[in-house]
Amino acid sequence: MDKLIKPGRVIFALGVIALGILGIISKDFIIGRPPAWPAVFEPNPLLAYLSGAILLIAGIAIIFERKAVFASLVIAGLILLLSVCRHLPQFMNDWANAYKAMALFGGSLILAASFLNVDDISRTLGANKSRRQIFIFTGCVLLAAFFIACGYAHFKFATFVKDFIPAYIPFRSFWTYFCGICLFAGGIGLLLPVSRRWAALLSGIMVAGWFIFLHIPRFIANTKDVGDRMGLCESFTFAGMANTRTLVITLVPIGAISGKTFHLK
Repeated sequence: MDKLIKPGRVIFALGVIALGILGIISKDFIIGRPPAWPAVFEPNPLLAYLSGAILLIAGIAIIFERKAVFASLVIAGLILLLSVCRHLPQFMNDWANAYKAMALFGGSLILAASFLNVDDISRTLGANKSRRQIFIFTGCVLLAAFFIACGYAHFKFATFVKDFIPAYIPFRSFWTYFCGICLFAGGIGLLLPVSRRWAALLSGIMVAGWFIFLHIPRFIANTKDVGDRMGLCESFTFAGMANTRTLVITLVPIGAISGKTFHLK
């Protein structure tokens, strides 16, 4: 499983770069699909350009492993300030995307943890271990919450999920509920250290199929659709979000789910 670490980092970084470019095009910070800014606050497009440029630089730093911990934490900070904080005041209006934003924040922390050298014999060993454990624990909790929320959404919005599945796939109702149950199991499994690796890996395998059979075909069918374009980039980002010696998440899982937009009122 450790062999997934480096490819996962590169995939995550490329996904962040793609989302940064989409943010520049959209003239807004779009990671986590935050709601519109309050009417009393209309940010200058410069904020989108600046945040997009920072995401590009941070993504490149992660790929080349230069100040990668700092770069990962910068990404986490941007998601927290420009996405999670925008979701919180109207959390119940769009809780699926709010949980997604928190999962992306948590995944960025796990990525930062993957770069912390716990084998270092320097005097900072204890501090690195402590930070690493905090990052991984926080990330796991947020990712698990998103899994569980999406599992619930598979039941509450079963018709939407079923219609999201291509017609050529048989037994769409069965897969809707079955995957919902698997998401519940994956979320609970991530919370338990004894099952964390297998919960992450099996959930990743399950949703990797969604990425291949749902998001890629939908994007190819309509490359101009903003939602499908973002879903594809989000999926790719999640595909490499977190791999550590303690936790291995291939995380195409959450990405495929995150491409779905549940309209909650």
